[in-house]
Amino acid sequence: MARILFITSAHPGGSGFIGAGEGICESSLRTLVAAGYEVHVLCFASLRQQPNPGVVALCASYRTLAQSGMQSVFGILRGWRWGSLLAPWFFTRCSPSNLRVVSTALADTEFKEVWIDFPSSLGFAPYLGDRFVSYFVHDVVSQKVGRRPLLAFLARRVEAIEQRLAAFSRRCYVLSDKDGHLIRQLGYAGDIVVSPPMNVHAGLVEGGRPAASIVSEFSEQRNLVFFGNMRRPENHWSMMYFIAFRYRSIRRICPDVRLWILGIAPRRSLRLLSYWVGGVEVVGAVDDPVLVFQAATLCVVPLRFGAGVKIKVLQMLDAGATVVSTTVGAEGIVAKDSLVVADDAEFVTAVCSLMASQVSSRKAST
Repeated sequence: MARILFITSAHPGGSGFIGAGEGICESSLRTLVAAGYEVHVLCFASLRQQPNPGVVALCASYRTLAQSGMQSVFGILRGWRWGSLLAPWFFTRCSPSNLRVVSTALADTEFKEVWIDFPSSLGFAPYLGDRFVSYFVHDVVSQKVGRRPLLAFLARRVEAIEQRLAAFSRRCYVLSDKDGHLIRQLGYAGDIVVSPPMNVHAGLVEGGRPAASIVSEFSEQRNLVFFGNMRRPENHWSMMYFIAFRYRSIRRICPDVRLWILGIAPRRSLRLLSYWVGGVEVVGAVDDPVLVFQAATLCVVPLRFGAGVKIKVLQMLDAGATVVSTTVGAEGIVAKDSLVVADDAEFVTAVCSLMASQVSSRKAST
């Protein structure tokens, strides 16, 4: 049985304080095990995160290594020769101590293939020798950087660093044709496999607010729901813009609307702006958002920047919700009737029209 060393930067599976990407990670592990591989996992994650027992049971071994902020700093400093000072996102897990763990694992067990999961693990690629390396491209980081106003000037340099690191892998797995095209544009010469996410469940957060308690407050008003890790800049700043410049217009047209923002680690500035504007509930962590998606009038994804396939949109659609998203939020996702794509000023019209049509449909049914 062929052995794979699976290096990931957060816990696979849907348990603990995790982002949506780990659902894809779990899917990848299950695919490898089903194909007959013996999978050994090295998982670098913070102490807030917990492994999913069901995923751990799939693997021949599963080792969790606590990742501190200082280790992330050491990883960035260690990778300076590969460009970490300009593109730190690829090197946060590559501290000297973590590199020793990877080297020891490679020396102790005969691994002919290594799987790198998440961009923050890609900095390990230059240290894996002549093994067959596969890289799962959750995000094309240079595209994400190029879309951030304050970082766009770094995009070309980040692109060169991403190209150099990706070249150490022989195969890249991407979530959409769009990302495959971007990787090829980087000059990547290896195999590219499009592996669309399937049935990716939302991460369960222990200690999060029960979803049922949120739904119980929906009553007869119109409820818009956004979900995401609010630590991530694209989620935070997109919602700050939406609340300040678009949501107020929606409230003028539909005074009974409420916006619910679900997701871990909302910033104080978001809470302050929401209080000032009114009609916004910043919930924080939720145990399982699927019930809220199903009960919402609409789910909204007004992202202004970011990259890759947005798993939150797939989760909302899988729950049966109608979703209004910007082009950035919907890219790479197959078009369907329940996904309405509208950018910036058009967003207000799309949301209000859909809410009005839903009210009309309810009245007609009664």
